[in-house]
Amino acid sequence: MKKSLLFTLPIALTLASCDVITFPSISSIGSSSSGSSTSSISESSLSSQSSSSMNDNAPFVPESYDLVQDTVNFWSIPSLGSPKVLVVPVDFPNNRFANTATVQSNIEKAFNGAPTSSFQSLNSFYKTSSFNKLNLQGDVLDIFTTTFNDSYYENLTSTDPNTVIINEIMNFYNGTIDFSDYDYNADGNLDGIYMIYNHPAGDWASFWWAYLWAYQGNSSFDGVSPTAYIWMPYEFVATNNGEVDALTFIHETGHMLGLEDFYDYEEDDGSGNEFGLGGADMMDSNAGDHNPWSKMILGWIDPLVVDTSMQVDLSPYISSGQALLITEDWNGTLFDEYIIAMYFTPTGFYTGDDYFFDGQSGMVLYHVDARLGTTANVNSVYPSDYINNNSDTPNKLIKFIESDGNNSLMSTGFVWAEDVYRPGHTFNGNRNAGYRFHQSSLGTVDFTVRVVSETSNNLRLNIQY
Repeated sequence: MKKSLLFTLPIALTLASCDVITFPSISSIGSSSSGSSTSSISESSLSSQSSSSMNDNAPFVPESYDLVQDTVNFWSIPSLGSPKVLVVPVDFPNNRFANTATVQSNIEKAFNGAPTSSFQSLNSFYKTSSFNKLNLQGDVLDIFTTTFNDSYYENLTSTDPNTVIINEIMNFYNGTIDFSDYDYNADGNLDGIYMIYNHPAGDWASFWWAYLWAYQGNSSFDGVSPTAYIWMPYEFVATNNGEVDALTFIHETGHMLGLEDFYDYEEDDGSGNEFGLGGADMMDSNAGDHNPWSKMILGWIDPLVVDTSMQVDLSPYISSGQALLITEDWNGTLFDEYIIAMYFTPTGFYTGDDYFFDGQSGMVLYHVDARLGTTANVNSVYPSDYINNNSDTPNKLIKFIESDGNNSLMSTGFVWAEDVYRPGHTFNGNRNAGYRFHQSSLGTVDFTVRVVSETSNNLRLNIQY
């Protein structure tokens, strides 16, 4: 299918015009140093093919490393275990839901429904994407009617209107609900509250949009304080043809877990940093799956670190979670600059959408520069814990390294079949020769990655330093 050159921004966004969010300090579930204990994918599931210079070399899983929830402030839902969140349909005295039973049923399905060949609920998506490490459950409450008409909250300027509504909800249910049941890691913070409102969606970044933000109040209920909330219109759940859509839930929950947006907030802004990940990621255009870097920092897959020459067999990423972190010098952190290689196949969550390399399987490479800090984006439209973002910093936080090397994503807004590495392609060899890291201290990449062969279940790579 030919991609449209009209690139549509996703419907699930974090507001870009507000100040930096700082959530209360939240402890991780289990060990804060994840290492091999966080994933069932390990070096033993990879085949290291030996040659005279590569005997016994294989990727290694670091013994310990920090996850995103150990490191940054932008999260509220634990990424591991079985947390529960509150899900509240919200209407207004002047704008009531007409069919309350249908509304609650649709929201319940979007959050907790069983998967089908064409549908994933939030719960089923995250079970699959996390390899059963996250079983996120939502308790859908009865429809809550606010105290005032919708215009009152829309026009509030003295305080955050969503915080006012959260206080109304919490006070209404106080004594009926034990809010400590929604604090999975017992840190005194509500893991999350989702409010699905009955009002037409407005403009991007307006009050009547879909976004995640931080609770601005200081109230506590059953020893638990609200932290983050999601505010989104019901029309993003139930489409005009009556189908239920959970994609906005799924995308915004990515933010609740600590992930950033990977699409471009300001296209054609002159930054040389255009079009994010070309739509090919759940945190870009609400499509597909989370990329390997996202799953590594959430503790769902192990980083399989390569820092010496070897030959490696990879299984399809979508089903195995296998991805190589290729570096010149592993320094014990995921919050650094390196290359990630995965075996992309147009299967699972990557089925049926031509965002994803037009269905071409093979090696997909990411360039990750996840160094922490704010120096490079202190005046950015996108507040971040990293020096890079995918909107307006000189370099991207995460980008595709296109096999054909023509950087067509910058001009077309999409990735194509030609951007996938096929047998005979060598990154930093006959493809992308002289590729450089962002950091001047690292300079030119000192390894090559050659695709040796591909079958339906196996991609063989030769990595040479």
